[in-house]
Amino acid sequence: MTEAGYIPAMSIVEDLIDNPGVYLGVGRDPSEDRHQPEGQAARIVVTPLPGGVGVAIDYETFDPTNPERIQPHIEHAIIGRVHGGGAILVTAHSHADTVTVLHETAPGEFTMSGEGAFPMAITIAVPEPGRLVYVWAYGRPGEEPVPRDRAEVTRR
Repeated sequence: MTEAGYIPAMSIVEDLIDNPGVYLGVGRDPSEDRHQPEGQAARIVVTPLPGGVGVAIDYETFDPTNPERIQPHIEHAIIGRVHGGGAILVTAHSHADTVTVLHETAPGEFTMSGEGAFPMAITIAVPEPGRLVYVWAYGRPGEEPVPRDRAEVTRR
C-alpha cells in the first residue's frame, strides 16, 4: 500500500489504463547537464487502446526560454501487453528518424532489445491515481543510457 491507501495495479499497463487523461507538469534534467533549473512545461495524454490491451501516450515539452526550439520533445508511444506475457513500448519521437521498440524488463522499466538510433530506456510510474512520472534515459552510441529527462505531471 502507498500514499492515500492506493494499491498499485499488477502492471504499469493496468495502472495507465486505469488513469487516462491529460497530464500537465514540469520536466527536468536530473543530471543537470542542460542547466535548466526551472525545467520545461510537460504535457502527457494517456489514451486507452481498444480491447484494453494498452495505451497510447502523447508526450511533449515546451521551453519558453528557447525560441529557436520552443518544443524540444514530441513523442507518440504505444504501450501494450504482448501475447505470452510482458509488455512492450514502441515510440516515435522527434530525436530520431526510426521508431524504437523497448521491452519491459522490470515493472514500468522499458529497455531496448535491439538496435536503435541511440541507446535509450524509458521508465514510467503511477505513484498514485492522477500522478505520472515519465523518465527518458539515453546516451551516445556505445554508452549506457543515463536519466536525462524526468517529467512529473498531474492529471487535469
